Amino acid sequence: MTALNCSNCSSPLDPTFKHCPFCGQSTAIHRFNLKHLIHEFFHAFTHTDKGALILLRDLVVRPATVLREYIVEGKRKKYFNPFTLLLLVLGITVFMSSIFHPMQGAESVYKEQMALAKTEKKKAFMATMADKQAKLNEWLEKKMNLIVFITAPLMALGFWLVFKGKGYNYAEHLVAYLILTSFLSLISSLLFLPLLGVLPPESKLWIGLANLLFQVIYICYAYKGFLKLKGFGDIFMVVVANVLGMLFWFTVLMIAMLVYLIFL
Repeated sequence: MTALNCSNCSSPLDPTFKHCPFCGQSTAIHRFNLKHLIHEFFHAFTHTDKGALILLRDLVVRPATVLREYIVEGKRKKYFNPFTLLLLVLGITVFMSSIFHPMQGAESVYKEQMALAKTEKKKAFMATMADKQAKLNEWLEKKMNLIVFITAPLMALGFWLVFKGKGYNYAEHLVAYLILTSFLSLISSLLFLPLLGVLPPESKLWIGLANLLFQVIYICYAYKGFLKLKGFGDIFMVVVANVLGMLFWFTVLMIAMLVYLIFL
């Protein structure tokens, strides 16, 4: 009988093996073709055990269970890789941003001030600020994925500081927030970003607040089960952790924007 070795790790295999017992790769390796690529693409999302759509469904109906099993109980193989899912969702976010331009119009404040300016010097300054704001908005739309990755560590810091007594370290709170962000970013991309793009500028504040309220409610729901919180006081502390993380994020964002608008 011909000797067989794993094409991935070169370990010797029994010809009856369907998967390598050392690295898990299938022994049925063949050349790529279009039919295979289409099958693999849909299989990754719809696999009945751990497809991406299955993970998204679980994040809708039982996010606390996902967090506890993945972080606490170590059931990592059970789920589609949540970080891969997050990258896929952030790709959707950038794509939707490029279509609806949710940041467009934020420079209108400077244009209004320019119209009210009484001196040419002030008009020129406001025109410069409006131009910088427009360029910044364009950059932010293209880098929505980067904003999420900057936001997540700051939000996780807020949760870690508030819930240090629960026994979870900062990295575990960061993993939890990144997992929840997959679902939250998808909802924002498919619902709130289009609304920001098509509705008039004066409604953007209310849309942003609705998005924020949805995120807080969802995270409270997930963290209640994840940390086994009980009572109104514990749930209120989740809101406090959200607010603290948002303050960290808002401070960093405002400093970065002021540096860009004033000095660059």
